[in-house]
Amino acid sequence: MWSDYITVKQQDTWGAYINEIDAEAAIVEQGSTYAALLNHLTVIEVSGEEAATFLQGQLTCDINLINERQAKLGAHCNQKGRAQATFVCGKRNDSYFLVLPSDQETATTKELAKYALFSKVQISVNHEFLIMGLAGAESKALEQMLSECAPGLSLITAQNLISLALIPNTSAQACLDMLQEHEINLVGDNGWQLGQINAGVTHITADQSEKWIPQELNYDLIDGISFKKGCYKGQEIIARIHYRGQTKVRTYALEISGTEQVHSGDKIISEAGQGTILAVAKVSERTLKALCTLKIEASESQNLKLEQNDACQIRVLPLPYAIT
Repeated sequence: MWSDYITVKQQDTWGAYINEIDAEAAIVEQGSTYAALLNHLTVIEVSGEEAATFLQGQLTCDINLINERQAKLGAHCNQKGRAQATFVCGKRNDSYFLVLPSDQETATTKELAKYALFSKVQISVNHEFLIMGLAGAESKALEQMLSECAPGLSLITAQNLISLALIPNTSAQACLDMLQEHEINLVGDNGWQLGQINAGVTHITADQSEKWIPQELNYDLIDGISFKKGCYKGQEIIARIHYRGQTKVRTYALEISGTEQVHSGDKIISEAGQGTILAVAKVSERTLKALCTLKIEASESQNLKLEQNDACQIRVLPLPYAIT
C-alpha cells in the first residue's frame, strides 16, 4: 500500500487521497500532468507456457496484439456474454498482468482458475507491485523518469486512455522522492477515477458484475473487444449483438450538480427509462461526475433525474470518442 511510504488519507466513498480531494480534482480537470497513487486496483498475474492461448479463449481482447509496449482493455464474461470483470491487460516477459478493481480480485481469480485446470498456466494475485496512474502532457517523460529509478517497473499503456506503472515495492520510495523532486502533482483514487470518467473508460466493480454486455460499457468503442480473434467465453452473444446492430444501451459521462452523495448502482431516470451509475468521482463540494448506462434515446433527454434526489441538475458530457 502507498500508505507504507507516504501520508495517505482515506475516505470510504472516494478512496485514498494525498491532498484535499477538491484540489486533486482540479489538477485533473485542468489537464495538468499528474501521478495517481492507486490503492483501489490490484494485479492478477497469468503465466506459463500456455498463458497466451488460455487467455485468448477467455477474454474479449486479442491477446496476440498485446506486448510490452501495448496493452489492451478487455472483459472476462460469462457464457451469456455479460462482463464479470473488466481490466487492463499488459505483458512482461511471458507473464500477463490483469489490472482491475480490488473487489474483483477473488472472484476473477477463482473464475479464471476454474477454466485453467487443463492448461499449463499459473494464476495468482501479484502483491509485488504498487500501482501508479500517469496522465497529462508530460506523462511520457514521466514514464521515462520512473523507468530510470525503478528497476523491474512495468508500464501498461492502452491507446491514449490508460497509462499505468507497476512499481516494485522495493523502488516505491525512490519513485516518490523523484516525483517530489520534480514537483509532479500527486493525486489519489478519486482523481484517477475522475480522469477515467473524462476518458469514458469503465472499470466495473463487484456490484456491477454480470449485469452488462461489454458493448453497453462501450468496450467495442475503445478497443476492448476483438471481433476477429475467434472464440472466447461469451463470444457468440457478443458477436451476434454487434453484427445485428442491437446495442441499445451505452455508457455516458454525466455531470451531477446539487448533491454530495451518488453511488455505484444508483438509478438515473428519464422518459426513456432508467440508467445505472457505474462509477462516480467528486469534482467539488456539490458537483460530481459519473459514468452511467443509458438507453441511447435517453441520452438526448434534457430531463434526467437522480432517483433518490430529483432536485439535482444532470447533464450529459461529451466523450473523447463517438457513441455509435
